[in-house]
Amino acid sequence: MTGARVNDLLADEDGRIVPALKPLALALGSAPRPRSVLAWLRRSPTARLLAALAASHAEITHELLDDLSQNAATRNVRDLLVHTRVLPPRQEYFNQLELWFRKVAQDMPTAHIEFIRPFAEWFIIRDARRRANRGRYSLGASTVDRNEIRAGVEFMQWLDGQQMPLTSLTQTHLDVWLTQATNSQRRSTAAFIRWTNKRGLTHNVEYPGRPKSQPILFLDDEEHEHQLRRCLTDASLPLELRVAGALIRLYGLPLIRIVHLTTDGFHQDEQGAFFTFDKNPVLLPPTLARLIEQQITTGRQHSALGPLAQEHPRLLLPGRYASRARSPHALSAQLTKHGLPTIAARNTAMFGMAGELPPIVISDLFGVHRNTATQWAALAQDSWADYLAALRATE
Repeated sequence: MTGARVNDLLADEDGRIVPALKPLALALGSAPRPRSVLAWLRRSPTARLLAALAASHAEITHELLDDLSQNAATRNVRDLLVHTRVLPPRQEYFNQLELWFRKVAQDMPTAHIEFIRPFAEWFIIRDARRRANRGRYSLGASTVDRNEIRAGVEFMQWLDGQQMPLTSLTQTHLDVWLTQATNSQRRSTAAFIRWTNKRGLTHNVEYPGRPKSQPILFLDDEEHEHQLRRCLTDASLPLELRVAGALIRLYGLPLIRIVHLTTDGFHQDEQGAFFTFDKNPVLLPPTLARLIEQQITTGRQHSALGPLAQEHPRLLLPGRYASRARSPHALSAQLTKHGLPTIAARNTAMFGMAGELPPIVISDLFGVHRNTATQWAALAQDSWADYLAALRATE
């Protein structure tokens, strides 16, 4: 019954499955939960969009989907087609940033676009492309980049209200903007002003830097060890939470990195089990190695279509579709719900490593930016100096 309904959905007027969609048809027809698939076929806007694409006789490409409204149905169709390898994987957060700016630019007045377009395309998007090419462009990074472009647009609109061209901006006017802007605008406009200063479009204006805040959330040693022990030994916790929680508490990995780890990073030999988080493999404790091996073998698959083909690297913690990473925010909420907060645990792990390992080692093993690793090392050193001073004062 499922196969017949799939055939109706994806067939052309002659009743034959559109050739490009055969991998999707096969996956839907052999899905492990056929009742869920049938219900989805009957009610889902995604299914209706797939039927329209099949009937259109157009070559199904990422570019074809890019020209559609970027709503939930379009995103789901793209995920399905990537999952079944009808379409190749791509850095979707980056591509969505480009599509979003293309739409924003359409309605922008000419007097604004001559500044906003080079700022967005050559300052923000070009840097985002470099990060995406390295596989380091996340949803959070995309949100920051959109906010910075949006803040530039809003700043230009504010200048219109002041009847002032950008090139005549003075420090006084910028200070007025800073007093009227929201916290988000003040934070995000800094990138635009840095760019206008660098390009010589504004002169002698200074944007106040954001004060660097020190991490304030930490766990004491006993609580940190207790939470790590729960992750490694408490079989009542969901397996994926145990793996993610242990990686945070042992290695200070952020969730945005954890959700993008793939199973090919794990390997075993006669010396033990290793995971390559960045450049060099890290020897795993035996208990964590067993959890990761179990997650790879039997870990929960969220997708009704099941896992990807074995020849493709699979995500260690798959999302709704096995080809797409889980939401780090949702995973954080689940960890917190089970008494495993993420920020305090990561800060504690980073502080501990910074006191024992050189910054360059932390950077090479765990992919932490060298400046960040150096800052953690300085924090650990300062805290140790403060501790020794306090100890000498009591003698």
